[in-house]
This record gives sequence, structure tokens and C-alpha cells, in this order.
Amino acid sequence: MILAAAMALPASAAGFGDTTVTLELTGATLDISVPTGPVSLGVKAVTDSSASGPLGLVTVTDNRSADPAAWAASVSATPFQSGAHVLSASYDTGVVTSTGIPISQWTINTPVTLTPNPQQIVTLNPTWPGGGNNSAAWNPTITVAIPPNAIAGTYSSVVTHSVI
Repeated sequence: MILAAAMALPASAAGFGDTTVTLELTGATLDISVPTGPVSLGVKAVTDSSASGPLGLVTVTDNRSADPAAWAASVSATPFQSGAHVLSASYDTGVVTSTGIPISQWTINTPVTLTPNPQQIVTLNPTWPGGGNNSAAWNPTITVAIPPNAIAGTYSSVVTHSVI
């Protein structure tokens, strides 16, 4: 008697088989960091025409790894006020440095007059196709105009930055 060993094959055996494998990558966050303050522009005489100084480093960090990697930073401020007296002020980003995106892809929109309404100051080109993580940083200068009829006092304001 001769015994033969046979290997059983699946009924619908084929020469290959496909399996779909997926991986979802999620980005992190879009953040803005600002000086904690308070910041002093010094002591000036009512006969001076203006007071100015640096606010401190403002940094936007985009770790969303989005494509396109668009965002816009804005600034607003309460009026520089002492009692019923108000002074106008402006905001200038100065030099903006960046990582991850060529500076040619940024729009810098300053100086701006500070108002309670947010104004875009630094914008990443919304059609930038590069994607990926990026950041931008600047040390803005705040300038407060002192008109000839200014009243002596301590004037203060709250400067608010946002990014979307």
C-alpha cells in the first residue's frame, strides 16, 4: 500500500491577495505666545510728541502639519486711557523671522493704528502649497502719540494678539 501526503489548499486560492492598511496622522496645534507684561513705555513729558518702545517677542508656532499651511495673526488693543483722556497708538512688527516657510510667502501689514477691532498683521500666504510645521516671530514696537493738549496721567492699554 502506498500512502501519498497531500497539502490542502484553500478552496479559492489565488497567486496574491491585497490588504488595505491605513494610518491617520493628526497635526498638533496652532499657538501664539506673547509677552506677559506689564510693559512700560517709560515716563514722558506732556511736551513730548510720542512715547515708544518694544512690546516683547511675539511668536506663532504652527505644528498642525497642514497643507496648505495658512494662518493669520491679528492685533487689537483697548484705548490708551487715563480716566476720560485717550491717546492714540500704533503697532509695528519690525523684522519678522520665520522657520519652515520662505519669507516670500508672508504678508506683513504694519504699522497699524491700534483699535479694539482686530487687524491682520502677519499672514502666511493661503495658497502656499508646502505644508508642514512653521513659525514666525517678531518684537513689535508700540508708539503712543502725545498731542499738544495732552493731560498728565498714567495711560494704559491691553494689547491682544490672536491667530487663526
